[in-house]
Amino acid sequence: MNIILNILTHGDERIGLKVASEIEKLHIEKDILTVTIANEKASQLRKRFVDQDLNQSFPGKKDGNYEERRAYALSPMIQEADVVIDIHSTKSELKDAVIVTKLDTATKKCIEAIQPKHVLVMHISKNTALISQANIGLAFEYGKDDNPVALENIVGDIKRLFQHLGVMKGCPPKKNTVTEYFDIVSEVVKPKGHALLKHIKNYTIVRKGEVFATNGERELVAEEDFYPILFGNKNYKDIFGFKGKKVKVR
Repeated sequence: MNIILNILTHGDERIGLKVASEIEKLHIEKDILTVTIANEKASQLRKRFVDQDLNQSFPGKKDGNYEERRAYALSPMIQEADVVIDIHSTKSELKDAVIVTKLDTATKKCIEAIQPKHVLVMHISKNTALISQANIGLAFEYGKDDNPVALENIVGDIKRLFQHLGVMKGCPPKKNTVTEYFDIVSEVVKPKGHALLKHIKNYTIVRKGEVFATNGERELVAEEDFYPILFGNKNYKDIFGFKGKKVKVR
């Protein structure tokens, strides 16, 4: 078994440092668990990235910009691992979400062991995300950097995953979570000057015909029913977040 715990794909998402510190206390054998810092330069600068978003740069380029070179260097290691855990934080109110780029049998079994509140299947990643290179890729996005509950929940769910994978003895307390699955189907563009209405919340459905954002003069109206995912006014420069469709998974 070869597991990678990856942190700081985005250099300003610091919760990964705390997660790694807690996981290292488990003393998993080094030939089983490797901790990697994906974007060390951006981390030192306390910036999301240096030249471009590393999580949109895979499989990378040998002679590209900084993030493209990092992706090129990381890709072989990620592809060789059995499981890759990528730790993120978010500025939105999104909580307890595991992000995947595929839902094969092995990935679903890992999700069943973790029992997160939400699973986001990123169909729009176009194989440029870090986890898209993995045999089993799981990105944890459980809350904000300074949220101790998010940290506790990430560590607890990684322990459940490790128990499932047979690399940790003992069984963490059982959860009774009913996991909701969402297909992420498209981006929601953020026109200049527009802001979300206050009642728009992640995982709360926006109905067709409902106003969800305005600049005070022009309103944005939903063209179809959708669930806001990773929504916020400041999460991204040009989009509010993503449209999600709730799906049933067996």
